[in-house]
Amino acid sequence: MKKKIVWLVVSCLMVAALVLASCAPAVVEEEVVPVEEEEVVEEEVAPAVTGPQHGGTLTVLWFHAGLEPQTWDPADCNWIVDPFTSPYMENLGMGDFEKYGPRGTNEFAFTDLEYMPLEFLRGCLAESWELTDDTTVIYHIRQGVYWPDKPGVMSSREMTAEDVAFCWTRRAQSPRCPYYENVESVTATDKYTVVVKLKEYEENWNDAGGWGYFSKIYPPEVVEAGIQDWRNAVGTGPFMLTDYVSGASLTFERNPLYWDTTTIDGKEYKLPFADRLSWPIIVDESTRLAALRTGKVDVDMSVSWRYTETLEETNPELARYQWLSTTWGGLAGRMDKAPFDDIKVRRAMSMAIDRQAVIDAQYGGEAVMLGGPFSIGWPADLYTPLEELPESAQELFEYNPEKAKQLMVEAGYPDGFKAEIIVSSTGTWATDMASMIASLWEDNLGIELEFKMAEYALYYGLMIGKAHKDMYLMSKGCGDPFAVLLVVASEPSQMWNPAMFDDPYFTETFEKARGTSDIAEAKRLLKELNVYLIDQCPYVILPVGYSYAYAWPWVHNYYGELNVNTRSPGQIHARIWLDRDLRYEMVGVR
Repeated sequence: MKKKIVWLVVSCLMVAALVLASCAPAVVEEEVVPVEEEEVVEEEVAPAVTGPQHGGTLTVLWFHAGLEPQTWDPADCNWIVDPFTSPYMENLGMGDFEKYGPRGTNEFAFTDLEYMPLEFLRGCLAESWELTDDTTVIYHIRQGVYWPDKPGVMSSREMTAEDVAFCWTRRAQSPRCPYYENVESVTATDKYTVVVKLKEYEENWNDAGGWGYFSKIYPPEVVEAGIQDWRNAVGTGPFMLTDYVSGASLTFERNPLYWDTTTIDGKEYKLPFADRLSWPIIVDESTRLAALRTGKVDVDMSVSWRYTETLEETNPELARYQWLSTTWGGLAGRMDKAPFDDIKVRRAMSMAIDRQAVIDAQYGGEAVMLGGPFSIGWPADLYTPLEELPESAQELFEYNPEKAKQLMVEAGYPDGFKAEIIVSSTGTWATDMASMIASLWEDNLGIELEFKMAEYALYYGLMIGKAHKDMYLMSKGCGDPFAVLLVVASEPSQMWNPAMFDDPYFTETFEKARGTSDIAEAKRLLKELNVYLIDQCPYVILPVGYSYAYAWPWVHNYYGELNVNTRSPGQIHARIWLDRDLRYEMVGVR
């Protein structure tokens, strides 16, 4: 009986043990085994990105993020078209920033917004080009480049020499385009060859059609459909324009037919990396800064020096790139009327400006006195430093209110005068600068300025139409050496000549430089003209300051470059790739 009881007890204990065993391990298996698998899975370990990745939305505040398109027609305008079309339109050539920029040999920073030296170019829609004689240029068009399909506009087809010839001919006929006066004919001799005949030799022959302003390539179908409507936009570029909301943003989607690639660490990648490119339009500077601080934008290509210290405090993780602006400011008085027709008045206005005070107040001490019309970053065979200018020209940059007052007396304006000045209301640079200059002039010379503020479209239109009454505060990119002197000084009718500068010596010498095939002689003449223009003082030249580009740590393959053609950052943005897992970790957005 005892044995039976013992066995019964043992049996019960065994059953209980089995029951407990059958329960406990089940809990352990659910809690431990799956967790161990999840901890080892790729989601936890692999997100440490080891190479470029495609996908995601790249959001960029480009260097004029407060502006928006005034036109979509590259034959209608220059700089305000080129940037907005750069993600989807291309040129025959482009700056080879991957080879010669900061990621390559670092011979050229590619922060100059309008000048691309010939030696730093590469083929884009043209594989190559050649000047066969003084008046014949041959472009060899790249094969296998396609226009994407655009319902209601065109079906996808290959881009050909006929398309290129069409664009050349159309812009040569445009009254807005000053760079094609020397073009005699443009002919597509076969499917992939374009022959350009010039009327006479022109030293900057490749600027005019290869990479400079007005040289974007688009299909005839877009013109037929209505090129001024952004909805009809078609190009061969890395992105396609898919949305534009005035005052809000531009959106570009990845072009699946894009032809170009990039090589990183020996591996070739198809471009673009991002699926979507977003360019917010934000006029208010503080709002742009807030978007950068909070990671709502990945890259801001132009941040004022005023915010470098606070950004270092709040966002020390941001990468920062300094760049010197190649856009110079000039106060232009109409030289076709008094009092600005008197050089003594113009010189007095220049010497009455305390430029060091301007540099300290407007640029935090980070600026150069002389950065225009030619850029300080240009080689010595073009740019003349301030200390090497003739004494009469150096004097213009010295703060000398006493001598300035004496010049005004000699000119017949001992008590000054009143003048109206056109100032852009877009951004803060123009208003802050104009206010400071107005105060100096009133205190030192008795000049009273009446500000006429204009939003950019009107501001630009007043200059082109020569509709400003007295003065104009101009902001002008340095541009190609020929192009900048052409448009600011060659003749009063040029669009960027609000000073109405009209000088026979300048015009004659400029044409000599333009027409010589001796490159060294051309540069010598251009350098001489730059100095002459400074000394004649049609523009009271203002200091040029530094700005900064910022990027978050999840932004890769960006080195602070700004431009590869003329104010065209689209190709740069196509090569940026995003570590979206890191972005999610840092700001909660993929």
